[in-house]
Formats: sequence, structure tokens, C-alpha cells
Amino acid sequence: MLDIDDEKAFRILEEAIKKAQLSIEKTKFFQPFATILKSSGELEIFENEIEDVLKSYELLEQTLKESIEVEHIEVVVLAVDTAIPENFAKDVPQSIRLHLEEKSKIDKSIAAKYIYVPYEIYQVKNEEMYVKLHHPIAVGFPAEYIVK
Repeated sequence: MLDIDDEKAFRILEEAIKKAQLSIEKTKFFQPFATILKSSGELEIFENEIEDVLKSYELLEQTLKESIEVEHIEVVVLAVDTAIPENFAKDVPQSIRLHLEEKSKIDKSIAAKYIYVPYEIYQVKNEEMYVKLHHPIAVGFPAEYIVK
């Protein structure tokens, strides 16, 4: 059974995956974005218009760090459209990568995760595109944003 903190994280992850999936179906791509869950229960999404993905991601990282300094943040998810490391998935190379950190996990040595959600884009004749999501792949590491 999941505890309340895990439920919060899953809710944020689901919202981030839906947002990314809808964007991919429209444009075959999505710009990096970040989602935070404040202690108040408020969900906030950060985006920017920077076309260079790396610069966009770096600005989002800086925005997260600044937000965490002044707000009580429970969950952070930073999403980017990226290739999956070859040792994880060879058949479907493209993924939605979600960098997840939870305040409730900061005491653990593996307090953060990259969750790769492999996807494929399909279009049948002149129909709209749809995105098939595959099973996620999680990789743990020490937290970078929500730290003591």
C-alpha cells in the first residue's frame, strides 16, 4: 500500500506524463518543463520559451533551486524529451525523462530518480498522431534540488 507521500509523487508524475504526451501528439516533441507540489497542496508548472533544450533545462533547474529556497516544496518533477541510455532500452530510444525528488525521501542515500518513459509516435494515414507509452524505467541517485 502506498503512503500519502508516494501518492503525491505519483499524482505529479501522471500529470507531467500527460502534459508531455499531449505535446508530443501535437508537435512530435515537447519543451522541458518543471512541476512542483508545494506543502500547501498547490501545484505549479514552470515553462519557458527558450528553443535550445539544454538552455531551457538549465533555466528550469535554476528556477527550481530559487523556488526551493523560498517555498516549502514537497515534490519536484523536471521533464525533458530525451534519448534513453542505450543500456536501458534499445528497441525504443526516445523517452519522456522525469527527474523526481520528494521531500519525504531526502534522508535516503537514493533520494531522487530519473524515470524514463519510452514512447513511440504513430500516425495512421491522415489521422491524428498518437503516442504509445511503454513501461517506465527508474534509475535512482542522490537528490540535487530538495536537499537538507
